[in-house]
Amino acid sequence: MSLTTMSRRSFLKSAAVVAGAGALGVAAADDFVASDKAWADDDVQEVRTSCRACIMNCGVIATVSNGRVIKLKGDPIDPMSKGRVCPKGLSGIQALYHPNRNKYPLRRVGGKPGNEWERISWDEAAQEVARAMIDMRDKTGKHGLLCSTGGGGNPQFFSPPRFRNFWGAGNVFEPGCAQCYLPRNYVMPLINGTGDTSIADSGCSELYKPAGRYGQTTQVYVMWGTAPAYNSPATAGRAVAELRANGCKTIVIDPRFTPDASKADIWLPIKPGTDVAMLLGWMNYIIAHKLYERIPGYEDFVAKWTNLPFLVDPRDKVSLPPVAEDITADGQLLRASAVFEDVGADNEGYVYFDEKTGNVTKAFALGPNNEASYNPRLFGTVDVALADGSTITCKTAFQAYADRCAEYDLDTVAGITGCDAGDIKSAIELYCSNAHGGITLGVATDQYPASSQMALGVAALDCMTAHVGHEGCPAVKVGSPGASGISSAESTIFPPGFLGGTAYHFMDDSAVLERLGYVEHKGLGGWMHSHIPTVLSAILTGEPYQPKVWIERSGNKMAALANSSSWVEAFPKFDKIVHCYMYPTSFTTEAADIVFPACEWLENAFMQNRLNVNLFRQPVANLFEAADEIMMWGKIAEAMSDPSSELYDENMEAACNDEIIGSPMVPAYWKTIQDYWDWVATQSGDPRVTDYETAKKYLPEEWATEDEYWGGTVYDTYEKIPSEAGSAANAKKGDLAAAGTQSDDVYTGFSCAARDIADDPKKCGPYGDTMLYIGRHGNESFEMPPAVVDYNPMPYYFTPEDETQYGDEYPLVLTEGRVPFYHHGTLRNNPYLRELYPAPELWISPANAEKYGLTDGAWVNVRSPRTDGKDVFKDISTGLDPETTLAVGKTSGPSEFVPGEELTSDAQSIVSDGIYAIARVTDGIANDSVYMERFWNPEFLEDGSDGRKSWTLENVNVLTKNTGYFNPEFGTYTLRGIRVKVSAAERPEGIWYEANDFEPWMPEPSDFTGGGCYES
Repeated sequence: MSLTTMSRRSFLKSAAVVAGAGALGVAAADDFVASDKAWADDDVQEVRTSCRACIMNCGVIATVSNGRVIKLKGDPIDPMSKGRVCPKGLSGIQALYHPNRNKYPLRRVGGKPGNEWERISWDEAAQEVARAMIDMRDKTGKHGLLCSTGGGGNPQFFSPPRFRNFWGAGNVFEPGCAQCYLPRNYVMPLINGTGDTSIADSGCSELYKPAGRYGQTTQVYVMWGTAPAYNSPATAGRAVAELRANGCKTIVIDPRFTPDASKADIWLPIKPGTDVAMLLGWMNYIIAHKLYERIPGYEDFVAKWTNLPFLVDPRDKVSLPPVAEDITADGQLLRASAVFEDVGADNEGYVYFDEKTGNVTKAFALGPNNEASYNPRLFGTVDVALADGSTITCKTAFQAYADRCAEYDLDTVAGITGCDAGDIKSAIELYCSNAHGGITLGVATDQYPASSQMALGVAALDCMTAHVGHEGCPAVKVGSPGASGISSAESTIFPPGFLGGTAYHFMDDSAVLERLGYVEHKGLGGWMHSHIPTVLSAILTGEPYQPKVWIERSGNKMAALANSSSWVEAFPKFDKIVHCYMYPTSFTTEAADIVFPACEWLENAFMQNRLNVNLFRQPVANLFEAADEIMMWGKIAEAMSDPSSELYDENMEAACNDEIIGSPMVPAYWKTIQDYWDWVATQSGDPRVTDYETAKKYLPEEWATEDEYWGGTVYDTYEKIPSEAGSAANAKKGDLAAAGTQSDDVYTGFSCAARDIADDPKKCGPYGDTMLYIGRHGNESFEMPPAVVDYNPMPYYFTPEDETQYGDEYPLVLTEGRVPFYHHGTLRNNPYLRELYPAPELWISPANAEKYGLTDGAWVNVRSPRTDGKDVFKDISTGLDPETTLAVGKTSGPSEFVPGEELTSDAQSIVSDGIYAIARVTDGIANDSVYMERFWNPEFLEDGSDGRKSWTLENVNVLTKNTGYFNPEFGTYTLRGIRVKVSAAERPEGIWYEANDFEPWMPEPSDFTGGGCYES
């Protein structure tokens, strides 16, 4: 049997016993080179590393016997997991030794979709990709590059934008960017001045503080759309359980009766997609009852330390999205330059009305000598005389909030959300009963178009109620920075020293503006990404330009992208599609031309800070020719780095040369994996650690004692810490501040001013003037064109599109959410975890189960407007100017608001039968709602199977929505709160379900072969 006719499974079985090749890309395809053993016979070692089965990075100890990993357990040195490990982490051995690992680079030899491959070398694979990129550059331009990634199973989250930035143009996307974490990660710091509150992403370090030793711990904790006991049982779940044991009161807002909901003091089973209505109801009640005054000891926090007293400019009418044209049209905060003749760009500021002086006054940063002179009005309107002699009537920002949420009384909110009005009231009262607490906002609200509204509103709530910045608040940044300069547990996805400015000019401003959908959805710039539906439209139509080379580094895009069948017609539009992952997935068989074998986390190196401890993920094994993904990007760049080669590209030469890059913070691509591991080791910041070997010697280790770390945390910074810069932020004095006593020392405070405000008053910014400014100007080093729809400074609610358009025919509202066994799209091929959770469950209430003829444990069919051809992806390039690739203007709207012809009706017909799940009849689901976890079926990639069924039978993302209204700030589409209908069904043929079905995936221990990155 030749490699060109060998099936995927047969190839993997025959190759499993063969030693790996030598140097990465050095050995030819049939030139096997045995590596030296890395162990002595009968040697048993314990190797301390850290997990990457999800984003948490918990400490792990691996037992290695004669070079093979035989046991995993938690590492007690990890202060967050404290030696615990969840099922995902414990499955690492099954992942490492899975018989279906991608072991070698492969080239497709059959048609698509299909599963016929031939083995090639790393050099051949890299050169083939490089040739496609050079051809694209010469024919259609550099912007035809598309890179993509995913949060699941990918520790190098920023490698794709790094490569695209080196190349100099193109697009990057990740399904969980605008739909998972970026809205919170980007918006919340701009509002609260501290950080996001995602406990599922290793944040919220304050929640891990030892009780009773370093000040007040969290006393009231709201888990809004997050389930720590499911997301990360060993770390976040453990921490929340410990908080409850120490008396913390908890509130859970979730459609599902999760383990955290079962232990909560109050559970609000909210209807999916109605969170902003609940949020506005909380704000309305808090404002009406002045609960912001009840926080003990912080009665004046809102007045002194937020921008809510600042005046709103009534002349500035924000543009409104089509779904919310009836909301109040409040504009940007009034600039001081409009009021005072001697204020310009160099000392621009905000203004407020001072109750004692009766004057409109320029806002200033507070300090020990002027604090008493700051007496702003919180509510009402003020007549303001402008510098041009005219007079306007301005609201305070807090009054604007009061007006925005006025109609959301408890009964109205109860009607929208399905929650009991009395329970909502009790939750609000409990939340405001203690200063030491706050809200964690989870991924749920990122997954529909109100993503940024929820992030803004929740951060604003914690500001309004004086929780932000105080002990026990999840937003608090804990501890003194470690030796690496990283505080708490923040390096989960963004390793230090990876991106930044360079002496060599890789990318022009025009290339940034060409990123698809970026001008409209500027929040995507936070991760340097593009808008996924705009990318899809460009692929299908060629407008405003045609992506031609796609390099995908993650798992299964067919299980992760909304309305996934709409992508099938995109694949033939590319000249080359590359997939880099640990295993074959549906994306491999549907789309890939070239496969690079990525290493598993037990073969990977990464530096991870966990509170006061530096963990070091070190490779425990290296199998076959699998390699860290950084080597794929580096090998492709290297193939274009030789000036004498026909594949030469000047940028790629620079990307491989530290001297040309000219920045110690942006290293060139590494030639060997050892060089890369040495670099990773230096990121610990420990002066003793100079390379990989010394890292193994000294790490993991505390970089600070608990006393040094927790004792170094500064709370109430506005009260305690004068700025070393003195009055630099308030250098312009005189009669601009009627208080007349600008301080020589100002408190550190917060910093949530828009970028045009030179005189930062150092307040947190619940009124999102910063967001409004970014929508109009961007957040780049250059001025960007304004988005057609402004980024509203306050949250607003709108009824989800699926409900207004399809609610009658599709009566149930579907939500998603993690289970403890999987992370995003990973591990569905793990035999132990599939035995525990073999098929997706559809949670449904007893009343609805009876109504639709379902019984517990029976199979159910689920359909949505996407599977039934009622909601087809359309051309959204029609509102773009082909010359500038920008929205053509307010008269015709941005592209997605004027969609053209249907593009994917044929592809969407592939899933016209709907999908299947197992009914779980339970009272633990919100009324008229259902829950279903993401799923796919790797068993259909086995010999003789229909690979397309791997993503069409049980994949919830064939139901979800990538059409219609997108969030203005990020372009978020709709993964939750979609409408579905259900009916009784039979178990689909071919699905593995019984425990014995998974036997072909049982681990096949392999000898250490050196991996694909070792010198021969």
